[in-house]
Amino acid sequence: MKTIFINLFSILAMDNFTVPDGVLGELIRRKGQDIRLVLLTGKKLLPRLAPYADGQTIIVEAIKSFPPRGFIQSIFHFFYAFLIFTGSTKVLATFGARADIPPAGGNRHMWFFKSLIANTFGCSLFVKRRLTPWLFKIIFRERPYQQLFDKYRPDLVMAPALAFFPDVELVSEAQRRGIKTIGMAMNWDHLNKYYIPVHADWLLVQNEPMRREALNWHAYYPEQITIVGFPQFDMYAYPDKYLVLKEKFKKDFELEGIDKIILFISGAAYSLDEPDIIKEISKWISEGKFGQKTKLFIRPYAIARDIEREREKYKSLENDPNIVFNWQRRSDSLESKKYFMSMLAYTDVVISIFSTTAIEAAIFDKPTITIGFDGYKKRPYHQSIIRLEDMSHFRNVLETGSVKVVRSFPDLEKSLALYLENPAIDMMARKVLVNKMCYKNDGGASKRIADFILSKINA
Repeated sequence: MKTIFINLFSILAMDNFTVPDGVLGELIRRKGQDIRLVLLTGKKLLPRLAPYADGQTIIVEAIKSFPPRGFIQSIFHFFYAFLIFTGSTKVLATFGARADIPPAGGNRHMWFFKSLIANTFGCSLFVKRRLTPWLFKIIFRERPYQQLFDKYRPDLVMAPALAFFPDVELVSEAQRRGIKTIGMAMNWDHLNKYYIPVHADWLLVQNEPMRREALNWHAYYPEQITIVGFPQFDMYAYPDKYLVLKEKFKKDFELEGIDKIILFISGAAYSLDEPDIIKEISKWISEGKFGQKTKLFIRPYAIARDIEREREKYKSLENDPNIVFNWQRRSDSLESKKYFMSMLAYTDVVISIFSTTAIEAAIFDKPTITIGFDGYKKRPYHQSIIRLEDMSHFRNVLETGSVKVVRSFPDLEKSLALYLENPAIDMMARKVLVNKMCYKNDGGASKRIADFILSKINA
């Protein structure tokens, strides 16, 4: 019997691999009795994997993460992380992504040294491909997963969140033992921020821009990289199966009788001035500028660490008759995923910050407006929303012309009116975006990932 380790410690990896008809389902359905799956995750996520376990060919194990600790490991982590210095790295190293903490976590003065590492050591393929993985094994010598490997003796390790621990340590342990490894970056911005210190034997990426990042920044060989698409978008290819009926969706959110829905996706702590934007849109709705039956549908950033901040941010807007809130958490259940998908399908215009929403909205051919100004005030760059425009991954979106970046309230009002009247504006650009960023928008990403895993275990 051959054994595959699949690490689902990351909540994002868990969500992406356990979507309906997803990677995990495909593997279980097709693996046969001669292949054993050992699913690794954190203690808190065990209940989500427990239904899959049969105690024989599907086993669930709880593991812990062991990020860099101590002076030597921290210094080495600093060194290898900045072997690349992209637009995203620059923002994170000088100003930080979140606007609610000091620039770069208070270490803004270190940006010069970070850039220097990338422009010296980072230019060497030897340093990236040979020296860094070798040093990692020496410096991270505790090998916390030795007993796990001894117990199950895996033949293949799948690390779906390779940019993070514990995936890095699992791949390193596999390589010490000569075990084959497959890595994947679970989101489109995970290869353009920091260098990953270990190379999997094969790397799965979601699209062509990420393939180039793996080649140019992470020094993979072309034959190591395979494009598969986004497994979390597979549901979007099957609207008849997963969409909530429009009538039910509208009833559940008290949107019956509403002709036009403006969807506002919150940016949480990445954007401090969203209430300013929302109040203006509500005022325009009251003035009838978008017709008499229009609602602003707000989807807050409903994850655990930001939920209280979001509730406080929108407290003053709770009783606004022009506004409806959707506090559902996307990861909670299949039902919440269906509602998120339906929210995109039934809206007329999407407003967001510089985020993944632009791609998802384009899949449903929805016009998208990106806020490129700071409400009523002008903030310093490290708190301004415009800093996110310099993140490398979103440049791939902007280059297609598929989203409208607005720089003022008049610009926002005008763009909203145009898109609500004629949603076909920029339709071709949205198709270009989907083709560029989603690889094949065919609902088959999960199957391609499962096919790849099975092909390597059976090789």
